[in-house]
Order: sequence, then C-alpha cells, then structure tokens
Amino acid sequence: MAAVRLGMIGLGRFAAAHARIWSQLKDVEVVAMCDRNPAAFDAFRPLFPDARCYADWKEMIEKESLDAVDVLTPEHLHVDPVLCALAAGLHVFVEKPLASTPDEAKRLVQAAEEHGRVLTVGHVLRFDARYAEAKARITRGDAGNIRSIYAKRNNGKKYFNLYNRISPVFILGIHDIDMMHWLMDDDVAEVTAVRSSSGHETEDLIWSMLKFKRGGIGILENNWLLPDGAASFMDVRTEITGDDGSVTVRDPERGLEFIGGTAAEHPSFLTGYEVHGKAGGPLADELAHFADCVKTGRPSDILRPIDAWKAVRVAWAVRESALQGRPIRLHEEDGAR
Repeated sequence: MAAVRLGMIGLGRFAAAHARIWSQLKDVEVVAMCDRNPAAFDAFRPLFPDARCYADWKEMIEKESLDAVDVLTPEHLHVDPVLCALAAGLHVFVEKPLASTPDEAKRLVQAAEEHGRVLTVGHVLRFDARYAEAKARITRGDAGNIRSIYAKRNNGKKYFNLYNRISPVFILGIHDIDMMHWLMDDDVAEVTAVRSSSGHETEDLIWSMLKFKRGGIGILENNWLLPDGAASFMDVRTEITGDDGSVTVRDPERGLEFIGGTAAEHPSFLTGYEVHGKAGGPLADELAHFADCVKTGRPSDILRPIDAWKAVRVAWAVRESALQGRPIRLHEEDGAR
C-alpha cells in the first residue's frame, strides 16, 4: 500500500516524541492533527507543514481520508475517539493505559475485533532491548521457573500535578504490570495493595503485591516523590528471580551521565533518541511496528489488545485493594473475549 495516512489526536507533552518519529518514517504521512488548544499546533507545523488542523476529532475522522489515528489524549479521554475511529474503519495506536476502567478497555478490545481493525496500545517495554533479552532468556529456560519479579518505577514530585487525576499505578505501574504478564507468561489471580498520600485525594505512593495463577509473585513500587534535583526524572529497577538464575534491569543507569554546573543528569533513552539525525529507541521501533501492522492489516502479535486490557484490569484491582484495605481476587468471568 501507499504511505499510511495518519491523524494525530491530542498534542500534549508526549506527542512531540511521536511526531518526531512519524516525521522520519518513510511509509507514514501525518495528514491531520487535532487538539482543542489552537496554540498546540505551532510546535508541530515545522514537521508537518501540510497537515490540516482540527479542534474536533470527530470532524477530522469524518473529513479526512485516513488509514489510522494516533490517540494521545489523557487516558480518561481514550474511549470515544478510539471507538469512533474503529467504527470508521481506521486502525488505532493509543498510548497506555488503554482506558481508565476494565469495562472501558474491554469495549475497545471488542470493538477492534468487531470491526477487524488493528488496535495497538503503547506498552513500550516490549520494545526495550533489555526486557526483550530478558524475555528471550526466560523463554529458553536460562533462569528456570520464574518465582518473583520486583519492579519499581518512581517519578518526580513535579509531575504529580500533571497526573494527580489518577493513581500512579495507572501511569507508572501499568508499564510493569504488562511487563510481568509478558515475562511470567501468566495471569494475575489476586492483588493486595497499600497507598499513602501527602494530603492529596489521590495517592502519590502505592505498593502492591500480585499473585499469579501458577504461583509467581510480583511486587510493584510506584510514587511521585523524587526530588526536583534528582539526576534522572525516573528511578527504575526490575529484579527477576528464578529457580536457576536471575535477571536485573537497572535504570536510569543507561551508560550516559552528563554533569554541568551544579547538577548531574542521566538522560532517558526509553522514549527515543537520535543518532546522526535519525530517531531510534524502543518508541521508534514500536511505532514502526504499528505502521507495518497497518500496511499488512494484521494485528500485532507483540502488542495484543487483550494484554492491554489485562494490565488495566490489574491496575484497577490494585487501586481497589488499596482503597478497600483488602485483597482483590480477579475472576475468570471478568475476562474479555
């Protein structure tokens, strides 16, 4: 097929990374952009000077001849544009989490199946070479039976005001919930969680334990408490323990440290970097994979919608456990088709 004709919905803080990558993919053409804030288009016009701009995503979908959309709205605004795009016959990339509740996420999974369209959710760790290598070694049996995974993913205090609408398990922990499902190759049966708040209605710290059906244990640590002067905007570590070996993924120790003035910096390479002017990294690989899926019309076998629903389902159970002060069991009848 010719180049994928793409429309972007939502031009917030993460859209810039997507736009840079889309602009460099030869088989993708961004032909339309949508945001409620007219000033948001200014930063993207140099990359897509011919793209038409809309304030209403419904109008964009109706008027444009699109193949796919990239939905970058906040998670509570995913459902309507994704459903509309799928019903219009478009393929959809949507950032994680897929939705704010398991029921909403299930609706999106079922809509993609009903309309026969590609629905890909941005669980980018599946394209991180370190986690992919861990998956390969686990699959080969190098570490034996995986007994536990500990994952912390903590972020700076300054980001809490951006995301205080929702628990950090939905923004930070959702990465590692999906990662644990993938590496364990198993589903969660029960969760237990505790939370703490610095005077806010929404917690800025949450810990959770995930019990998997075959006996594996997952421990999640998520907070918005890193001080403003931290060298990295995130503090991430994953420890995978098996009967015969272990795997550790360290972050932000990615091999680059910059020291200048009075501060040290460890730049993150997860959402992308450039080598000789070309975008690279896990996010670039993920978006290129989506473009390939659109061109072939075949859903991804790496980023399956059902797995994104499972991640939302577990995150929801984690929050409910923390609120109710008791374990929450996940039942088979809650499953999507």
